[in-house]
Amino acid sequence: MSLRAIPTVVLADVTLEQIQNAIINGELKPGQALREPELAGQLGVSRTPVREALHRLESTGLVTPRGRGWEVSQFTERDVRELFQLRRLFEPEALRELAKRPDPKVTAELVHFFDGYSHPIPADAYGDYFARDNAFHSRIVACSGNERLRQMYRVLEKQIDRGRHFLTTSAEGRADATLDEHTSIADAIAVGDFAGAERALIAHLQTGEDLMIDQLRRLNPASSEGPG
Repeated sequence: MSLRAIPTVVLADVTLEQIQNAIINGELKPGQALREPELAGQLGVSRTPVREALHRLESTGLVTPRGRGWEVSQFTERDVRELFQLRRLFEPEALRELAKRPDPKVTAELVHFFDGYSHPIPADAYGDYFARDNAFHSRIVACSGNERLRQMYRVLEKQIDRGRHFLTTSAEGRADATLDEHTSIADAIAVGDFAGAERALIAHLQTGEDLMIDQLRRLNPASSEGPG
């Protein structure tokens, strides 16, 4: 028989991905209890990979301990401010590292990163566009050549993905604006103006933070409360 057992590690990874995606896209709500038997039943797996997935997700900040179990972590203004504070540390530093070793291939990749998108970006493309948005920032960090910086940024990426969900719920006009902002960053890199790229990046991040906080306030007036 050619059939082989599915490695446990693969099952655990798939389980984690399913729960993680449900948190990021809002299917599992902030504060919602995560019960192993229910999740195992919904996913068609035993409780063991669910338990392992929840332990791993706790380290990403997407879930928090609740008694003897877990719940989906809150996403408040404080979380947004702390997240963008770290992004303003990591991403400009990545640009400064790029400036030390300019790479024509990296430059070309960033310049053409949003090929295929133009004004106006249709509403049904917001999800894909903002995923590409996040990938652009991750790529800048990945190309920095600083492995520890890349490792620390990876910890933030799922929180950034979660924040993207709040933007895509009401992003009319913002997608077009960010396309222009990303173009400004890439164009500055293309001509070797890394200082200009850094200024454009910081302004872009500040605008993103302000918009995300505004979205949180509109969706949940109590989001400014809580420990974060």
